[in-house]
Amino acid sequence: MLESIIPNHEDELRSLSTYGQVGFVIGFGLRFGQPDFFLNRYPEAWTSLYERENYFFGDPVAAWTIARTGSIRWSEVRFPDPRGIMTQARKHGLKYGATFVVKIDRKRSFLSVARQDRELNEGEMLVLHSKIETWAKLFAKAKVALTDAELQALAAMRDGLRQSEAAEKLQVSVSTLKARLDSAQKKLGAPNTLNAVVLAVRQNLI
Repeated sequence: MLESIIPNHEDELRSLSTYGQVGFVIGFGLRFGQPDFFLNRYPEAWTSLYERENYFFGDPVAAWTIARTGSIRWSEVRFPDPRGIMTQARKHGLKYGATFVVKIDRKRSFLSVARQDRELNEGEMLVLHSKIETWAKLFAKAKVALTDAELQALAAMRDGLRQSEAAEKLQVSVSTLKARLDSAQKKLGAPNTLNAVVLAVRQNLI
């Protein structure tokens, strides 16, 4: 999906790896705890531990992401850490890090990067905040790019209708229905119709 949102997304991800040499996470459209899109490039061992121990509940960086906007180094976060999550993160190489949050249309987009050698400098903080701000705006535009006809076609597929049944319900030809589904699929960056439906549901488009 990133290819439909971020120009030169592969180059941008490689660039993020230079800022967050230990890893990074990106989320778009966060509201009520669930982002519309989430990419995790943190170490697998840390991710497994984080999920197994449900560290999200008690993570001071996660709390800051939900409550604040702007940018902050992890060492500056003052939310409580009763479970010692940041200590565990450091043991997995996430010794230094920073988080960036922007809010558009009541939804948050965020970027966190981690290093093990040093804090990010002011120039790096500005660059990364600018990146997530630009990408969040592109994501918001991508979400509204689907037409009503494309959304109706996806909704019919979500409801389990066959293409012939969906075409009849929408009073269009099967070829027109397929064209709408193909268009929606490309806009969402989905490999097939089923995946397009899943993405549309996750993004609360249908």
